[in-house]
Amino acid sequence: MAHKITACIVLLPLTCFVCLYLYFGVQITKVAVKTLVSNDSEHLELPIFKVKPLVIWAIDFHATPAYDLMMFLKPMGVTFIYRNYDKERTRCATKDNCNSSDTLKAVVPANLINLNYEDIPRFYQAYKDDPVMNSVDAFVCYHLVSLCELYEPFNKSLIIIATLRYEYGRFGKERWTTWNRNLIKYASQPWNVVGANNLYDAEYIKYFTGIQPQHLPNWGNYTNQTYNASRSGFLIPHCPSEKFRKLFLKNFTQICKNVKCSVKLMYVRQKYPHYKYSDVAAHQGMVYVPYQVSVMSFFEQYRMNIPIFAPTRELLAQWEIEHNVMYRKRFSFSYGHESNRSDIESHLSQRQVPDPNSFSEEAIRYWGKFCDYYQYPHITYYDSIENLIRVLQSISTEQLRNISAQMKLFNIEENKRLRKIWKNNLLKIADHSINHPH
Repeated sequence: MAHKITACIVLLPLTCFVCLYLYFGVQITKVAVKTLVSNDSEHLELPIFKVKPLVIWAIDFHATPAYDLMMFLKPMGVTFIYRNYDKERTRCATKDNCNSSDTLKAVVPANLINLNYEDIPRFYQAYKDDPVMNSVDAFVCYHLVSLCELYEPFNKSLIIIATLRYEYGRFGKERWTTWNRNLIKYASQPWNVVGANNLYDAEYIKYFTGIQPQHLPNWGNYTNQTYNASRSGFLIPHCPSEKFRKLFLKNFTQICKNVKCSVKLMYVRQKYPHYKYSDVAAHQGMVYVPYQVSVMSFFEQYRMNIPIFAPTRELLAQWEIEHNVMYRKRFSFSYGHESNRSDIESHLSQRQVPDPNSFSEEAIRYWGKFCDYYQYPHITYYDSIENLIRVLQSISTEQLRNISAQMKLFNIEENKRLRKIWKNNLLKIADHSINHPH
């Protein structure tokens, strides 16, 4: 009898704690978030450049990456001279940065993707005495990174951050090899930054050059929205192809009907042809059927603390092998041939790694682990459509809110981590600049 009483006394506090956690889990997490936000606000860094801002020149062919960096670095005392030439109007419209009609001296913006090397000295001569250009401390190249070759003669810092395969615009063995030599040279200079906004592209650059790029994820805090789950249903972002989109939705609908589920699942562009970030944040969660290793909408949704559901690595590999769902990760589709290997050899240090542009099962499985969907915590994985239906049908509003709260905790710490990295990068850039930002 005494043993039973002792056991009850020992177990009672533990039982109470478990009950408390289960009952108040979300509330406890909310308190933790508020505490972290409060502590974080006390340690926010003052602008690094308080008297004279550091100036970055950016030309981009995607509306989001450089714009995101501009918004992220602005509180640190950094200003941008920014031109966006994205032809996808729906992307730039959400950020009010559609300025593709702006002109440049000496070069036509549309010709910069496949840069003619004869344009480099012409561009330099046109801008070398330009007062605006002389105020610039660094150039940033995101989409596409090879554009930084245009800026080399200015002897200013280069911020090279790949958002997709870095050979874009330098197709073919000769041009790719030349770009490799230049990139290796840039990476050897401490006032330059060579990185990628996703781990896949960081490893991809390493595979062909031996460089170890910095992993510099985009922040995506320009949405000014956070998860609220005020509308029913889950949304699917962009999908691999119309053929697979129809197949996926057909299978999902049929299985859902068979098990009498009540889950609402729809493609975001079908529900909202011109969606706002508030539309996305209002739904229960995002279900990913990936077509690319990294997309900007993933950063946006993760920073909005929206619960994300993604296929397991095994299921994504199966879809890629059977349906080529990730065809956009290879640029062979851009210039008309389906080669089973890259146009150039790997770096000597990477000879044991399978070719990332191979269609072999070994390469698909090896490189799949670097996709964004497998680098972030609090993502829910499904290993089949049947499993996805069970997960979406059974998950409660409280569980979704708890996942969102955990994502918010991670994002707070990630913000601190990224700001430390960027502070170090910016100080090196400032030290190299003749303008002496401070």
